[in-house]
Amino acid sequence: MTEKTPTPPQLDPDLLRAHQAYEAAINSNDTDQVMAMYDKDAMILQPDDAIVVGHDNIRKWVDGYFTTFKTQWTKVVTMNWVCGDFGFDQGHDTAVDIPRAGGNPIYSDCKGILIYKRQTNGEWLVFRDIWNSNKPPA
Repeated sequence: MTEKTPTPPQLDPDLLRAHQAYEAAINSNDTDQVMAMYDKDAMILQPDDAIVVGHDNIRKWVDGYFTTFKTQWTKVVTMNWVCGDFGFDQGHDTAVDIPRAGGNPIYSDCKGILIYKRQTNGEWLVFRDIWNSNKPPA
């Protein structure tokens, strides 16, 4: 019996476009562009810290991140799926954060889940952003 090579998962194209738009917004290092990607009820479930809830708090968190670092993320979707008005993607993320005050870059290797919510106009916006490191704690 011969083994078959697994077929790569089919990705929902609309959800993939939303993911790519979110990645581009993050890599713009512009708070307004990132904020435009979030659903009104969005939450950030960041590693090793509190959940960030509400647009005002998310804006402060994003702005603080961009004030502290110039960042570049690569977010690779490994699978995605849609269930009603919610979309989910799972992926592997790498990032380089360069401290604006000087110092060595910080390299991240993460796994993540994004949950999107379909808006009344059909657009997908980020409802939950969840990630954690692939490296054990130091």
